[in-house]
Amino acid sequence: MLKIQKMLVGAMARLDEAMVMNLVTQGLKMGINPYVLLEEIRQGTDRVGELYSKGEYFLSDLIMASEIFKDVLALVNQDRVVNARKIYPTVIFGTVEDDIHDIGKNITTGIMQYNGFGICDLGVDVPARKFVEAVTLHNSRVVCLTGLITDAYDSMRDTVVCLEEAGLRPMTTVIIGGLVNESVRKYTGADYWATDCAKVAELCRNILVADKQIV
Repeated sequence: MLKIQKMLVGAMARLDEAMVMNLVTQGLKMGINPYVLLEEIRQGTDRVGELYSKGEYFLSDLIMASEIFKDVLALVNQDRVVNARKIYPTVIFGTVEDDIHDIGKNITTGIMQYNGFGICDLGVDVPARKFVEAVTLHNSRVVCLTGLITDAYDSMRDTVVCLEEAGLRPMTTVIIGGLVNESVRKYTGADYWATDCAKVAELCRNILVADKQIV
């Protein structure tokens, strides 16, 4: 089993879609936990991102990595009805205004959906008011804002301000992700920051459990 998992990370990093799908199929037949397989895919995708940062991969490669992940998620979910029973309430996701990067967001929401989170994905280039509308509509307690460019920081801050002006900030936890750190969190006024999907899922779970927002 460990061999398949190690091979899966490498195949994803090489963007070898045929090999990735074959390994996932084998892993499922062997009874490997689907979440474990998805985590290996995530690690492989992280390597794609690193190669992109080094100039060895291009935007088209990032897009391909996202598409492979979607195909893997669809395969994994053939034996599971996603969201047939949500364990956790709806979490709002969106790439903020002036940014269109969504690969990390898509991977995170995919894995969280598999693990029972309700997800409202607003997409990319999302204005602050759209997050406010979504929080109101779904009575959400967690909002996840993502962005990979510096212009996104102002949009994140504007979204937090918009939540405050709407009177929603006291009961809403804001998590930022993407190219962020503690300094960005302070600048935007968010509650938490994270750079990997596992941390986001853990934060959301802990927040909702502590807030007793379990359905």
